[in-house]
Amino acid sequence: MPKTLQKIANTHILAGAESVEAGNVRGSMVRGHIDWVRDYRDRDEVIAFFEAIPRRMRNVLVSSWYPFGDAMEIDRVIMNRFGRGELLFLEELGAYSARQNLRGPDRLFYPSGVHDFFRRSALMHTQFHDFGSAAYLEAGPTAGEMIHSRYSSFSPLYCSSAIGYYRECIRLHGGLEVDVWESRCQCHGDDSCTFELSWV
Repeated sequence: MPKTLQKIANTHILAGAESVEAGNVRGSMVRGHIDWVRDYRDRDEVIAFFEAIPRRMRNVLVSSWYPFGDAMEIDRVIMNRFGRGELLFLEELGAYSARQNLRGPDRLFYPSGVHDFFRRSALMHTQFHDFGSAAYLEAGPTAGEMIHSRYSSFSPLYCSSAIGYYRECIRLHGGLEVDVWESRCQCHGDDSCTFELSWV
């Protein structure tokens, strides 16, 4: 995708509706973002961060379920404190989560190719969300679509993090000149959040 068009597409997530009252996500998704703070900020910043987030989210267990709204509140605190309030900063959190999940000792899978990885990732959607569904469509040898549908909860913060996650997953599988953008978004009234993926 040409860079100018990618920039336009990425602005699709910059403003939009948010619905965070329903649905839960697995603690491992939340923990990855909290661990970013622990790894990249100094002691005083980490302490201040934990004081700013909901008390019930200060000891997140990877196998437990947590409200989607609380997960987004943590991302909002991180964005405002460490990313100057810029939504695109959350792509770094998504990229960090991908590195943790695919390189760590507890990784669940590491298939050989990008398409295989995303097909399996879509099948495992219900292990990390108790709402909505995901499907992966192969659009060519080095292109695909990850489609999130029927999400009762959605947020531009989540979409920005997902872009960073998918981009880093492709890079970790050897993809070069990676482009990831959102062509449709429930935050703007579309019927899905569709992430377009391409690489060489």
